[in-house]
Amino acid sequence: MKYLLTILTILSIHLSLAQEGQFSQYFASTSILNPAFTGTTPTMTFNTNFKRAGSRTSDSYLELLQATFTYPIKRTTSKDFQIGGAGITFFRERRGFEGIYTSQKILLNGAYAIKLAKLTNQQVVFGLQGGIVQSQLNDNDLQWGSQFSKFIGFDQSKAAESISSSPVNYPTFNFGVIFTSYDNDNYYIRDKSILLGVSVDNLNEPTVNQDGFGVGQVNRVFKAFGSAKFELAPRIYVHPSGYALYSDGNRQINAGLYMSTLVSSPRAKAALLLQVGTWYRLEDSIIVLAGFQINDLRIGGSMDLNATSFDINRELGNNLPSYEFSLTYNFDLSKPLSNVSSPIF
Repeated sequence: MKYLLTILTILSIHLSLAQEGQFSQYFASTSILNPAFTGTTPTMTFNTNFKRAGSRTSDSYLELLQATFTYPIKRTTSKDFQIGGAGITFFRERRGFEGIYTSQKILLNGAYAIKLAKLTNQQVVFGLQGGIVQSQLNDNDLQWGSQFSKFIGFDQSKAAESISSSPVNYPTFNFGVIFTSYDNDNYYIRDKSILLGVSVDNLNEPTVNQDGFGVGQVNRVFKAFGSAKFELAPRIYVHPSGYALYSDGNRQINAGLYMSTLVSSPRAKAALLLQVGTWYRLEDSIIVLAGFQINDLRIGGSMDLNATSFDINRELGNNLPSYEFSLTYNFDLSKPLSNVSSPIF
């Protein structure tokens, strides 16, 4: 009964808030943060994030996975100019005891970039995402009291109770805008930059009917973020950042600070970028992050000291750490991973 009440609580919250779990490495999961980032990646790139909190046998279990492939769109004259990008994103979430609640989606990403002036490094990027979301309750891994035998314990041959539901599919559309300005085209010697963005998820606010459990509307989620880069000392930079979300009366505010340093020399064949950072989620959580970028590869790790996700886990009274890892690979080794100066994860 305890697990059933937990399951129903999770489902009711998802139906009312329709807010999926969040990654802690916001700038390593940019296709989730803002679809306009698709138009800021100048090379063919693959990136993925994996996050987990709790154990599968706890009510607090949470597992997130995303994988994104991005391809830049360029116009070639005397030199290449990026005018946008296209990509595809896969996202999966498992939540609750034995991951009974599962949600997954496939999104197509497109973006168009406009340079504000020929002689300045300022641009505005518009991004659009569209795809299919599938959610389901799956009790295949649950064990019930009716399956217990006093002789052998759990007996899988005995009939089990069932609360599974048929998969529910619905479309979703997201839109975002990014403004970026920086002082140098060369990413590795750039000293000053600013990055601002806003986006709206679930523009179409689809209605979801979960097999008799109830009907709910997927609410719009409004997001805004900002990040800047300043030189603190030779080859040492700070990145003050902020990120806010709002949906149906629920709000979340995050303040972050990163520090990075470039470890290389004019004769070095590899450029190594090291970065550490922290985020404070107002009245909720502290996130610590560390990672590195070496030429075509970027790896990051983080720990979120509270796995609360936009009030969902708060409703269940959970308070536990989560761990996340990210990896980004650049298929064009002659160019940097990014042409905007956001933190690397």
